[in-house]
Amino acid sequence: MAKPNESTVEVWASIGITKNLGNYESLRLDAGAKITCLAIEDEDAWKKLWQSVDAQIEAKLQELDAEKQ
Repeated sequence: MAKPNESTVEVWASIGITKNLGNYESLRLDAGAKITCLAIEDEDAWKKLWQSVDAQIEAKLQELDAEKQ
């Protein structure tokens, strides 16, 4: 990963999901991350960033489902 300086940029992504729990209850999960890369158009950096955010949301949903059982 590149270190921050004049020739790098930080890109940030976040995602949120609202899960219906039934009985008029819901749960909102949000996750975000940022990464330093050489250009805003760095598709590999974006892919890595979104995979990381998606993985965190999925892990938390699985954890909550396991607690519910």
